[in-house]
Amino acid sequence: MKFMDRKEFLYNPEVFTIADTQTALKIHSEYIRKHSQIPFPRFFEVDRRIEKIDTLWHQPLDDRTVFSRVIDMPALVQKERPDWRMTRVGLVPQQKNKFWVGNLLLQEFDYFPQRGDNLYHDGYRHMIVNVVLEPQGYWQQTNVWLGLICETIIPADGDARPVINPGNAVTSERLQVMPEPEI
Repeated sequence: MKFMDRKEFLYNPEVFTIADTQTALKIHSEYIRKHSQIPFPRFFEVDRRIEKIDTLWHQPLDDRTVFSRVIDMPALVQKERPDWRMTRVGLVPQQKNKFWVGNLLLQEFDYFPQRGDNLYHDGYRHMIVNVVLEPQGYWQQTNVWLGLICETIIPADGDARPVINPGNAVTSERLQVMPEPEI
């Protein structure tokens, strides 16, 4: 999604012209750019022009996920301890991470993360579950947010979308058996 398409996250443009606000946004973006891991996390924007979209996870229902853009953008990573759950498959960790992205960086890349977009970092594919504005992320009393948090999970191996029954392979991952030729 383009940055300006999310109207609920926009603020009064007159506040942006104040020198203190500009300075705060620049300092925050420089902080994130300087302390982000290299290589930067890679954001995959899911192409939502497809008609068949899952309303809960905002993922395409086709066999393959189509991405409209791939963006290498600086972000600070806050990793949390995995939450181990017993499932039918066995003991499975649910790893949750938070990626902190700056306001000016999002404007620079003209991108606004959404639930269902993917992210690649440290060899793992993440799926954005929630996009949150932290209460401490606002600049003083101005309603100008400095950055936002992308809450992500690492989906189960083999499929970027949640599977109803992880014990059964999804259709695209099942073995294709060729019929034997007649002699």
